Amino acid sequence: MMSEMEMKKIHVGTVSYANEAMDEVYSYVRSFTVQPASENNEPPTLVTPSSAYVAPLTSATRTRREIGSRVRDVVLALALCHNVTPTNEEKEGKTFTAYQASSPDEIAIVRWTENVGLRLLQRGRNSMVLQSVDSGRVVVRVRILNVFPFTSEGKRMGIVVRFFQGPESAPTEEGGEIWFYQKGADTVMSSIVAANDWLDEETANMAREGLRTLVVGRKKLSAQTYEEFSTTYAQASLSLHGRDNALADVVKEYLEHDLELLGVTGVEDKLQKDVKPSLELLRNAGIKIWMLTGDKVETARCVAVSSKLVARGQYVHTIAKSKHLYHYASLSARY
Repeated sequence: MMSEMEMKKIHVGTVSYANEAMDEVYSYVRSFTVQPASENNEPPTLVTPSSAYVAPLTSATRTRREIGSRVRDVVLALALCHNVTPTNEEKEGKTFTAYQASSPDEIAIVRWTENVGLRLLQRGRNSMVLQSVDSGRVVVRVRILNVFPFTSEGKRMGIVVRFFQGPESAPTEEGGEIWFYQKGADTVMSSIVAANDWLDEETANMAREGLRTLVVGRKKLSAQTYEEFSTTYAQASLSLHGRDNALADVVKEYLEHDLELLGVTGVEDKLQKDVKPSLELLRNAGIKIWMLTGDKVETARCVAVSSKLVARGQYVHTIAKSKHLYHYASLSARY
């Protein structure tokens, strides 16, 4: 039952965006990717997380400025925190950007950042470049310092980057800001991000809509802190016994705590054609079907109903581990 995924919703703590509201996200992103011409004809400068956010003249209220800054931060984080590689492909004489990754979730999110104005232009082993969809110019350039891939045990992935700064024509990474970005399941991220009063409620709301959720956070690192981490991490990598645990302990000590919570994303699984009628026919024929999933229990329940695995109104038995562990749901219908 393969599927295509699409980013459907994003929540930034005080407001959520979905459907037509994504146009507002686009306007916030455009405000920092399209720089107006300066009086002195100075070249445009690269964007960093600390770049000043300037709200549109028509909305100068403090609340809107804060929301715009939050949106910008989470879009930038999602455009950088992944293992996606862009490729140029031709179709019917036109060149377009395609994305390659082991996870369809990540491709869905990177496509979404492009749709709201921030495109992944280049990705190498040690660098990444983001482009403004509107102006076509390079707006973000980073050096990739570390990547911590997603694992089924860890349920999260992270990346450490150093931002280039200065004019686009002559960028420099000397003295550039160093940031750690991480995204993952709420079951693990809830203990990594700083204390908040909305994460659990919002992830539960999205799960009830049948969306797969990811929590996004970040932390700024001083040059000294990163140097200490890098040295300790290198030493741990030389361990002959318990190497993986030693590396994980270093990451937890230096990086994975008190992250600034940026937002929660909701991705929808789009089922392949004829999946629903096929499952319904099997169910009507008396064939028992079980669904095993690593998603939240609420998500599993919604997907089971929407895919016709169970009929609306039928009783669903749920077997799940403790909420403090990873969620595994086994669903069956009582006939």
